[in-house]
Amino acid sequence: MDWASLEDHTVGFRGSEAFTQWRALVSPHFAAPPVVTHSEEVLSSGAG
Repeated sequence: MDWASLEDHTVGFRGSEAFTQWRALVSPHFAAPPVVTHSEEVLSSGAG
């Protein structure tokens, strides 16, 4: 997934009713809770 900001995922998505409903549907099919990592893409101009 590609979120515009960390808060879009942690607050906007995970705090939504849609997430709650989705999680209730898919959770029984997980062997363990999903591992979530957050990263930030850092771009370089190549100069230097």
